[in-house]
Amino acid sequence: MSRQMAFGAMALCMLTACAPAMAAPARETVRADGSVISWSLDRRGGAGPQGILLLAQGSGCASVSENPNVERAKALLPAFAVVTVEKYGVKPHDAPADPTGDCSASFYQHHTVSQRAADYEQVLAIARQERWWNGELILFGGSEGGAAIAMAAARVKPTAVVVLSTALGQTFRESFALSVPPEVAAMAEVEFAKIKAEPDSSKQWCGNSYRWWADVLDHDYLADLLTVEAPILLVQGETDQSGAAKVARAAYERYRQARRCNLTYWEFAGYDHQMLDAAGTSHIDEVMGRASGWLGRQLIKPDQVGC
Repeated sequence: MSRQMAFGAMALCMLTACAPAMAAPARETVRADGSVISWSLDRRGGAGPQGILLLAQGSGCASVSENPNVERAKALLPAFAVVTVEKYGVKPHDAPADPTGDCSASFYQHHTVSQRAADYEQVLAIARQERWWNGELILFGGSEGGAAIAMAAARVKPTAVVVLSTALGQTFRESFALSVPPEVAAMAEVEFAKIKAEPDSSKQWCGNSYRWWADVLDHDYLADLLTVEAPILLVQGETDQSGAAKVARAAYERYRQARRCNLTYWEFAGYDHQMLDAAGTSHIDEVMGRASGWLGRQLIKPDQVGC
């Protein structure tokens, strides 16, 4: 496969690397099936009232606690407590050599975007009970994490949402053909039929299980976002081959047609999935700095745009 999928296992990390910081101690809560969700809450800003910033990492089975890219995203709102959540089948500090092909059996059996959204909802219900929480909740996700955030946002009533490099304007089945060569798209339809025939299988294709694929193929994540009243920032690179910019533009158009005023769309000319330009120069710090400023404005007075 010469191009990468919109937010699948072969997608690049949502942010470029930076020096890791000391991880917050892991917490645990139990899902309805008896399995454990590992998550962390890093207050950072002292003992006073704080908002919550939930960060959703991209694809693969590496632990979020080992992901140095999350540290950059924490800088979006330095005064907020940060919540991160491990995926089903991933333990704190898991660092497989191949984070798309060397994952646990539990990961392949259970990990889906829908499961991630359910885990976020369950964890946030606990975090919001903290006496220091001031009522503000910001959701940020990139690549696969952006899809999980979109689904979770429809359930948790956030203060604002940022989705980076995810391209949510169409279903995955509809957008897949735009992200791969035509011959790959034709072969994919054959595989999609197999996946639909075994939607609960842990068989693997392109780094994810059939269960994962069946979960994402026909889900409309933008429909989830359209139910959210909070301000939403959708950030896309023009040359992103993991999620075509024309799909992200379709998201803006659907908001316009729905006469919704809470979506801000930024498209950066010449930038790819990681916000690198054609020369390989990173512009992620610039993009994240602008996103930080946008979030700060929403906490004062939400934008009304797109009408």
